[in-house]
Amino acid sequence: MKYSIILLVLLASCSDKNKNAPNQWVDDKLITIYELQDRRDTEGLIPFLKAKKESHRVAAALAFASAQDTLAIPYLNQMLQIDQDPMPRRAAAFALGQIGHPKALQILRSAFDGELLNENRRYILEAIGKCGDSSTLSLFENTEYTDSNLNVGWWYGVYRLGLKGYFSESLVEQALSEIRAENAGFSKQLAAAYLQRYHRKNPSANKEEIRNLIQLKNASPVSTQLQLIIPNVEKIKTESEILKTERFGQPWQAEFAKKVTDYEKAIHIDNLKDESTSAAMFLLNKVKSDTVAAVIRNAAFAKYCQFYPSQKWNLISYALRSTDMALQSLAAIEIQGIGKPKYTPELNAMWNTLVMECNQVKSKLQLPQQAETYIDICKAIGVLGGEKFTGYKPKYNNPIDWNFVKTIPAKQEVLIKTTKGAITIQLFVNDAPGTVSNFLKLVDSGFYDTKYFHRVVPQFVIQGGCPRGDGWGSLNWTQRSEFSNYQTYSEGTVGMASAGLDTEGVQFFITHCPTPHLDGRYSIFARVMSGMEVVNKITVGDKIVSIKRK
Repeated sequence: MKYSIILLVLLASCSDKNKNAPNQWVDDKLITIYELQDRRDTEGLIPFLKAKKESHRVAAALAFASAQDTLAIPYLNQMLQIDQDPMPRRAAAFALGQIGHPKALQILRSAFDGELLNENRRYILEAIGKCGDSSTLSLFENTEYTDSNLNVGWWYGVYRLGLKGYFSESLVEQALSEIRAENAGFSKQLAAAYLQRYHRKNPSANKEEIRNLIQLKNASPVSTQLQLIIPNVEKIKTESEILKTERFGQPWQAEFAKKVTDYEKAIHIDNLKDESTSAAMFLLNKVKSDTVAAVIRNAAFAKYCQFYPSQKWNLISYALRSTDMALQSLAAIEIQGIGKPKYTPELNAMWNTLVMECNQVKSKLQLPQQAETYIDICKAIGVLGGEKFTGYKPKYNNPIDWNFVKTIPAKQEVLIKTTKGAITIQLFVNDAPGTVSNFLKLVDSGFYDTKYFHRVVPQFVIQGGCPRGDGWGSLNWTQRSEFSNYQTYSEGTVGMASAGLDTEGVQFFITHCPTPHLDGRYSIFARVMSGMEVVNKITVGDKIVSIKRK
């Protein structure tokens, strides 16, 4: 008994030591490489592709997965051809895929033929899909692999082509066959994701095959994904339910008044299906009231624009003249949709006013804090005939605090307490030091305490941490996107929300299920270790009670 107790104590001690083990940032050369990556310094990174130490060559190659500079393509090509170690070659292939330029296609095809390791060829196949176009479809249609690495790489390549809008009937049939098969590998998940994308692009495509597929036992691992392809049949409501939830009047308003939280009230507005004059007045009053919560104003604005498309332009003008960045963004998004349907006399009468107001908003927005609204406004200006939007590249504004990074254990865990229960996540400081350090500083300061989950999309994500509570909030800095790793979005992955490359801030999300379309687009910085059942219970308006280190 005595020896058992001693053994347990030793095991606990080892566990604690492992939990608090230092991260990889004790290597100053790695910090130099990562700092160059964070500053998007291509010229500074290129010499490290020939560094003596293999781990430094790997880090330099992976840096271009984040920097995504086409100037690096010939140097990564050279690494693919001559590096004697497999991991730098793999990193080079991955980076070329992230850069995603068509001129890397032939490089990757040649590298695939010359590469001996199937573990590396898997990444080359995916990179081919990322860089490919319609002519690349035949490459995948005419090949089939039994090796598990190559099979997953093939499906990743096919799926990446699908994300770019390239599909073929042959590949759709192969996706159906993959799901019918007895295997239970990740390729089945990718096949289902490919079918989702195909049907999203082709909404009128026959879905009978999908309905039949869902019934099969072999399809059970992806049945939830396949269900999303089938249109929902709305439950038939009673007249009493309609009066309370859809038709504007005394019962609907009484139900609105009963709602406890602003999020519940916003959802109640979103469910409204009454286009009466009295409903219009109610919505206008909510939008124009300074005492109404942002989420309610946003919902009322969106509903008014949906119900009254020919009358919405005065309200859009009002939103642009407001100082509320969410309303300005929503107004800009409405402008981006003009021409669908065709222009109306009401729009033509407001055209010059909208151009002037959009340009005024653009000149007054504070960057990088209001980057999302800035992007929306710039796109709207382009639609109105002004300067075409070519993208937003935030200036380098938030250096990584390496002294702080070095203090973070490699397996640092964080406890997220919510009104639905507790979630434990493990941070990936080795993979995303900038994101992790910024997140931990916010955690240590209590920033996230009492914030809300403002966005929940079933079978996709929960998102929270917005200082405004409506998804448009941020602080006066942004951080760089961090894709220099092989992390992918599976169930319980924690990522950082953004409005585009290098615009990440404070809002984070947790995935309900594999979401491969987010790979390489949103920084992954943690994964759920326990509490996934809590993640699945979270609804819009649930509160983050606190986030603390464990």
